[in-house]
Amino acid sequence: MANVGAYLYHLLMGRLLVPDDYGALQSLISLSNIFTVPLLTLNVVVTKFVASFVGRGEPEKISYLFHRLQKILLVVVFLGGFIFFVFSGTILTFLHIESWVNFLFLDIVLFFGLIATLNRATLQGLSNFVSLTVAQFIEAYGKLLLGFIAVTLGFRVTGAFGAFVLIAFVSYIYTAYVLKPYVSKKEKSTSVSIRSMGKYGLLSFFMTISMVSLYNTDVVLVRHFFSSYESGLYAALSVLGKIIFFGSAPVSVAMFPLVAEAHARGEKYHKIFLKSMLLILGIAGVATFLFSVYPTIALKILVGEKYLSAAPYLPAFSVFLSLCAVIYLLVNFFLSIQKVLPAYIIGAAAIAQIVLISLVHPNLSVVILISLSILSVLTVVFMTYYVAIAKS
Repeated sequence: MANVGAYLYHLLMGRLLVPDDYGALQSLISLSNIFTVPLLTLNVVVTKFVASFVGRGEPEKISYLFHRLQKILLVVVFLGGFIFFVFSGTILTFLHIESWVNFLFLDIVLFFGLIATLNRATLQGLSNFVSLTVAQFIEAYGKLLLGFIAVTLGFRVTGAFGAFVLIAFVSYIYTAYVLKPYVSKKEKSTSVSIRSMGKYGLLSFFMTISMVSLYNTDVVLVRHFFSSYESGLYAALSVLGKIIFFGSAPVSVAMFPLVAEAHARGEKYHKIFLKSMLLILGIAGVATFLFSVYPTIALKILVGEKYLSAAPYLPAFSVFLSLCAVIYLLVNFFLSIQKVLPAYIIGAAAIAQIVLISLVHPNLSVVILISLSILSVLTVVFMTYYVAIAKS
């Protein structure tokens, strides 16, 4: 339901903004998703280690880890944020966006997000899904309300994207309050190996950036290579297709700490994965069926009549995002048991997608076909690798 709120934001903006502005907004969001890979990597690493500490009954290490990382991240936030803003001009030119204010918002969202991500990842590692979901509700519905007000008042893309900034601070305050009982004591333990976290973080970084690239780079490249109108149509496709991805994402989020905790205890964990996969396939299958049989109705209801030209592309795009959901689950599973090989495989797939779309993009159909083909091959390879792990 929290993800429904997040999705309503995208759908509402699609109705309030013209295709040109909507394409610009979605390219900014997709760009932020790509640049937030360090945040996602941090989330994976902290969740993994906190869940392992829970599994081994070492709560004092959770508090030590939290405060140690908090100090490091505060330095990164201020220095990284400044350096990132210095290079704003090049990125704005690439995306054909004029307002530097939008980039300032992007900068704040990315680097302040490091601190907020530490809070959310710790909650996830503790399997405190209720508090984690409340934070998601605050972000989703707060962004929806603020975005609606800002765009209605005439602030267009700047207002729609600026809603991300304000609501991020509110969510951070809530998660900091909830975490107090778990991290109030600054433990002096030095038994937590930051070096081992760094090695695991590097593995997580490659897998995460590749995964994020697979379902965001296409939007950014379409914004660059196609007209503003076609970019808007593709943005609408992306929003509808991601209903499948984000609708099933909570399954992967819940599975990750459960498998990591079981792995740390030396317990069996394949049943957790298989049940998660069945849920993913059920959610993705129903959504893909509806979008394939009723593409025009789906577009008309969810984003409006001005995007009906995108209807022929929706079935194939739905399958593409369904495969993204399956691969996202597999990536989380491999990360939870610290498997290295998938990082190289998904990295190669992400690079192939960028290269092929950049070289061959006569129309939107070809762009979708390239992504769909790459994801199909990747799914087969990952499932084969999983079977090999399960038998070993």
